[in-house]
Order: sequence, then structure tokens, then C-alpha cells
Amino acid sequence: MTETSEAGTSTRPRRSARTPAKAPTRKPVATAEPGPQSKRKARASAKSPEEELEYLLTNAKSELTKVDISNVLNYNNFLELSEESQLRLCSLLPPTAFSTFKPSVCPTHPDFPSQPQFADEMDVDQTPATLDPTIFTSPFFLSAAHTWQDHLFSAWLGTKAAADLETFKKGAKDGTLHAPWKDETWDQNHRPTQNPKKKHPPVLDLTVLAKQGLIQEGDVIVYKRTFPAHDLTVEKDLLVDSINPTSHTINLLLSSGTKPALHPSLLAAGSHDVDGTDLSMDDIADPVALERGVLDVDGRVGSSSKYEQDVAACPNALTPGGAPSDELKNMIAVRAWKAFTLWRWRDEMRNQVDAQLLQERGARERVATLFYLRGCADGT
Repeated sequence: MTETSEAGTSTRPRRSARTPAKAPTRKPVATAEPGPQSKRKARASAKSPEEELEYLLTNAKSELTKVDISNVLNYNNFLELSEESQLRLCSLLPPTAFSTFKPSVCPTHPDFPSQPQFADEMDVDQTPATLDPTIFTSPFFLSAAHTWQDHLFSAWLGTKAAADLETFKKGAKDGTLHAPWKDETWDQNHRPTQNPKKKHPPVLDLTVLAKQGLIQEGDVIVYKRTFPAHDLTVEKDLLVDSINPTSHTINLLLSSGTKPALHPSLLAAGSHDVDGTDLSMDDIADPVALERGVLDVDGRVGSSSKYEQDVAACPNALTPGGAPSDELKNMIAVRAWKAFTLWRWRDEMRNQVDAQLLQERGARERVATLFYLRGCADGT
């Protein structure tokens, strides 16, 4: 039976109904997931020795671009290599890097076969034992090493540079390579801005050159052009007899027929046509018209074949209607400007008539082509 007190309650100790306090629990530490940087390091550490060597020797970001190359390529480091590596490096060095090398004349020298001491020149003992340690401090070796370091830094030793070099070699061999000239590159990078309000410059002709003094009375204009289809070179000297003061057109004298030179009496200062055998061309302003007149006087190149060379060289020579295109006209004009050369006296020769009668073209000297003089004119 259960003992009870007088009050009728149990005398046994009662259990507490409260929940006992729990000991604090330690939360597990969350492990950080690997991020991009740790993955990058893992990939970098996974490189094989061959890949590491390839990176050092070809990549523009290689550590070899940031160090003093003489701290890498020196005799002390050479001695630390294995015997096999030393022999391999010795085979890459020139014969002059070894103490057994004997300087001599070039094998193509006439005295080379007669010198017995030259017979063993090519038998240089290229081994680590005969290697001259001063080769690593030679200015020639260090210069080559620094050049290689510069090429590495400039990415010239990478795969892309090697591929570009092979493409260049292949293109140069089969003729498909086009290397732009510096003038073409300059034009591409410095295209002029088009101004619709800007007026086009006036077309230059011989009157502009005469007005600006680039062509003067007494000058000799020499025409010379080769026609390959006829195996013929046409030459003709033209004397600037006078320049019209108002229009600045030019009056010229020339010999008749195929005779290229003028009579000596015309080439001296103050002389005139005494026998009347020379021809005149008056009021000339267009070099193309002047060329046509010269060829008509010479007579050996027919009218139909005067400009066949230009037509053959012009890809769009004719318009759909059969008329000469602007491109052909421009080519004909340029050839005409380039076919004429201006000759003029020096100041000290203008009054020396005796010397003028004895020398070619009256002692005049070559100035430039009319094409060059046209570029010197300002077009005003």
C-alpha cells in the first residue's frame, strides 16, 4: 500500500514536470563550394610538364619575359643539367663556342683547299668538356638571347604567329598573297571626308602651267613613248616658240617626219627658223591633243593603234554604248602627261650662245615631266 500523510497525500517525492535544459548543440560548419578561382588553380596545377614548357617558351605572358635572361642562360645553370641535356644544348651552339674551334678563311676562298690546317676545321669537338664558358657572357650571345626574349614578349613564337607565317609562305609561293603598300594602307585609314558643298578643283591643262611660269618661252618639251605592239619608240623635240598672253595657250615648233631633234639654229637664244622646214603647232592647251599632233607628224603609228595599249590595259575601256569610258579617257590623259619632259636653261647658260650651239638641246637641262609639273600647280 502506498503510504499517505494525514492529509491523505503521498509522502514520496514527486518528479518535476519541467523539461530538463538541453546542452547546446554545435552546428556543423558549412564547407565552401569551390569557386571559379579555385577551379582555375586546379586546372593550372593539372598541366603536364610538357604543357608547362610549351607555355614558358611560346606564350607572351611567360615568366621568361619578366626576368633577366642572363640569370637563366648562364654557365652555372648549364652545369646543373644532366649530361644528356648538356650534349643536346652543345649540339645547338655554333662551332665558335668551343675551345677546339680554329678560325680560318671561308671554304669558298681560293686559298682554302691549299691550307692543310683547314682540313679539320669542320671536325670541332662540341662537347661540354670543350665548351668555352665565356660564350654565355659574349655580347653576341646575349644580344641573340634578348632578341629571342623580345620575340617571346611580342607573341611571335606562339601558334598564331606560326600559322600566319605559314599562310604568308604559301601565298608568296602560289602568288595569291597581296601585301598592301604603305600608301594603300594610309588611304584606307585616312579617307577624306566628303563635303557636298566643296567645289571640285578645276581641270589642269597646259595653260595653267604656262600661266604660273612652269612652262616658259624657250623651253624644249621632249616627247618619248614606246609602242610595244609596233616595236617602236617615237621621240620628238618641241620648242616653246611663244605663249599667247591672254589665253596662255602654247605655240610650238617641231621637225617634220620622223626626225626627233630640232635644227641647232632654233635651240640657241634669239635664233629663229631660217629655212622654213620646221612645222608649227599653235594654240595648244591639251597634252592629249599635243600627243596626237606629234604622232600625226611622225606618221609611223596609225590612228587606230594610237591608244590600243591603253584600251588593253583598261578593264572598263568602253561604255555599254561603245563610247570611251571616263576611266579610259583618264588613262590616256595620264599617259600623255607622263610622255612629255620639260628641258630649260640654267640662268648662267641663257646668254652663252656659243655653248648652246654645240651642246644637245641648246645646253638645256632636264627639269621634270609635265605630269610632275602638273602636281606642282595649284590649279588657280
